[in-house]
Amino acid sequence: MTFGVPETIVSDNGSQFRSEAFQKLLRQYEVNHVLTAVHSPQANASERVNRSVLSGIRAYLRPDQKDWDEVLCKISCALRSSIHSSIGTSPYYMAFGQHMITSGSTYGLLRKLNLLDDRSLAFNRQDSFDIIRGEASKLMRSKHEQNERKYNLRSREVSLLPGQEVYRRNFKQSCFQTGYNAKFGPAFVKARVRRKIGNSYYELEDLQGRLLGNYHAKDIRQ
Repeated sequence: MTFGVPETIVSDNGSQFRSEAFQKLLRQYEVNHVLTAVHSPQANASERVNRSVLSGIRAYLRPDQKDWDEVLCKISCALRSSIHSSIGTSPYYMAFGQHMITSGSTYGLLRKLNLLDDRSLAFNRQDSFDIIRGEASKLMRSKHEQNERKYNLRSREVSLLPGQEVYRRNFKQSCFQTGYNAKFGPAFVKARVRRKIGNSYYELEDLQGRLLGNYHAKDIRQ
């Protein structure tokens, strides 16, 4: 493995992440697996990256919507080398301790200017890297607190107990084969709390005791 084994993997509830093959791999390397709440992509940081990728694709997209996959490498390069406000530097720098070089001709210029190594700080390379990561951690905490304050202004406090009957948002989609129309279906259906997972996440089951999955408090009504 190139970058080692992570302590925790966060994923949505896709079947590929629930498959026995994937679970076996997690058990083999003793990796903790956290599933996000159903239909709550904001809980998964990768969804924010996906949104940026989609914005980039739209910028390159032709009227016939063909060949968009050919620019994915360029979009990925731009995202990895761009300065992110939440960390104060680029993701590439955070991972490798140096800025991404996107043209071979740049090396000669950097050597002449003695800038091939990170000399922005009067410390050795590791000290400089540690300081940058420390500053990035502070920025991330600051951004998190800022977003938390904004969220709390419009959020509602929810406290549910195991065994409590609640109403969960109905995400059932329309199906032509069965004649089901989601527009005519109930907005919420009855469920029961199985256990609390986090500050805003609950594991729900139906009234027959069958597991429904993890739901965010925003999709639960008492």
